[in-house]
Amino acid sequence: MQINNSAIISRRKEYGVSQKSLSLKTGVSVSTISRLEKGENVRFIYVVKVMTVLDLTLEDVVIRLTPAVDMKITEELDLIREHSKLELIEGVLNKLTVHEWRSNNKLSVYYDWHRAILFKQQNNFDEALKSLDKAIKRIEDKSSLEYLKAGMYMAKGNVLYGDGSGGLNYYIKAVQIYSKNTDKVYYRTAVKLYINLMRGYASTKEYSKILPYAERAKCLLRRNESTFLLEKIERIEKRARDELK
Repeated sequence: MQINNSAIISRRKEYGVSQKSLSLKTGVSVSTISRLEKGENVRFIYVVKVMTVLDLTLEDVVIRLTPAVDMKITEELDLIREHSKLELIEGVLNKLTVHEWRSNNKLSVYYDWHRAILFKQQNNFDEALKSLDKAIKRIEDKSSLEYLKAGMYMAKGNVLYGDGSGGLNYYIKAVQIYSKNTDKVYYRTAVKLYINLMRGYASTKEYSKILPYAERAKCLLRRNESTFLLEKIERIEKRARDELK
């Protein structure tokens, strides 16, 4: 059973009730209410107590999902990004209703993230940035999903790349996130992070900073017995070496 935590948050704020006040009214601990609002699993009796005080019904808070709602759909989107088949994103997003995408935090993050990619393809950069900011905000207090920021910061850097420095700042953030989550970020995504960071440094003519990241990217490719994007890495690396002569 999936609980629509956003309905609970919205109603609590609508009624002007703090988590502490709600705890006093329901007898449910503040920590449990906090977990419930974060979309984490809590005993259903606590959900019922909160529903009752906030005048919510089962229809308001219980999301009835179709069998198509499966976390494998996020794996499908990961593969689409990693293999640069971005034209397939819209078809995958349309497999679920928006209500279903909002059914849990990770799916919701993926929805906003990939909508941003679609907006960028349409050159609608303002909406792309809004969607990315929504996605990033959704995991601000979710340490278990922190690694997803690597891809989202890279996407934000790509939207801002036109002005050089703005994009570079987010590529740097993306690599910092990756360096703390190397076991959770797929190596192809990491290679793209390094390439984007190299492009960013090339745009600001900081050529000496390119070479270490070129080596890291090539190391990842060698370790995984892949030639994926090797030519692009070597091209940027050669330009940097030529500029430094």
